[in-house]
Amino acid sequence: MKILSLPLWLLLFRLFEISAWGQNYLRGKYREWIEDDDRIEVRSWYGETEISLDHDWTFEFLGTVDAWSGATPYGLPPELAANPREWLKEVPEELRKAGLFTISKSTQKHDFSLEYGISDEPDYLSRSYALQHSYKLAADTFILTSGFSLQDDSVKNFSGNFVGKKTPTLAFGLSRILDKFTSIAFNLTYSWPQGYLSDPYKGIPVDQRFIFSPHDVFLFEENRPDERDIFVFHSEISRYVERLNLGAHINYRYFQDDYELRGHTLEIEGNRRFGDHWIISPRYRFYRQEQASYYSPKVRKYEAYMDSPNASLGPFYSADHRLSSFNSYAFGLKFSYSVKENLMIDAGYDRYLTKGRDHLTDDRVYPDANVFTIGLQWDY
Repeated sequence: MKILSLPLWLLLFRLFEISAWGQNYLRGKYREWIEDDDRIEVRSWYGETEISLDHDWTFEFLGTVDAWSGATPYGLPPELAANPREWLKEVPEELRKAGLFTISKSTQKHDFSLEYGISDEPDYLSRSYALQHSYKLAADTFILTSGFSLQDDSVKNFSGNFVGKKTPTLAFGLSRILDKFTSIAFNLTYSWPQGYLSDPYKGIPVDQRFIFSPHDVFLFEENRPDERDIFVFHSEISRYVERLNLGAHINYRYFQDDYELRGHTLEIEGNRRFGDHWIISPRYRFYRQEQASYYSPKVRKYEAYMDSPNASLGPFYSADHRLSSFNSYAFGLKFSYSVKENLMIDAGYDRYLTKGRDHLTDDRVYPDANVFTIGLQWDY
């Protein structure tokens, strides 16, 4: 628990301090992601609160502290490793602190919100700004939403220098209450990130046996394009089955970019109440991805342009397995207990599994993980 450091204690103290102001809720959560085979471990603390202000204004704050350590693939094909873990890069324990501040105004027909977010870690500083507007129709059963956001990042590149990355995003959505038991929602977003979009910790394997020795493979900096166009479609349906005392939630998400990277996500969750205090929530998630056009795990022949890659003109190349074709699955179960009318605690477990599909990428690079969460919600 040494990661429960001063910034986190200050965050938790601040959250409980402002409880005296009469906020609507206070939520806290602890989450632990533990990959198999002593790979990446991430411990996360979340705190969220909402404060009601005069004249239908509200203020919300979400704070997170993440600590991670372990080992992760960095580009060397496992079959070329001289020892079992040479293809993994040890990650020193690092801390990320983030906060999201939202102020909202509600009127009879319109809702407005303005957000500011900041995330700070040793090699990445991110600031975000967002504006959203909702228009309510048909006695608030039909809502149209639009928004714009900008993420302004400073990233440490392969050479150790901080460089810029910006991601503007436009979003449009609608939600509809069909009856007292059923609601649906659809959202479409378009973003166009620009700047340093490569991962400075991922390399590509290059065969240099003609330069050094007969069996030398070196890792060179990957080169991803410095501009992308990303489209995301999201839909969801929620349904309450009264005779079973069961609430069900299904959502589907599709994304694609202009380099053939495509993904489909299906999530299903149920909430079944037992007695006056218990809720049991099983859940399932399936994700399927098609690889980016510039992905390849193969050892490459050395070319002069690899010494100074050009992210604007290309050629582009990456051996990051997260850009490959793969499927992932998650199965989970959460138990929630109502201590009293306005106080709920919960605990959950998820098993995450990944399987490559391109028959080229070594299966060992894909992570499997256990995920544990505990949480608390206090409503006012």
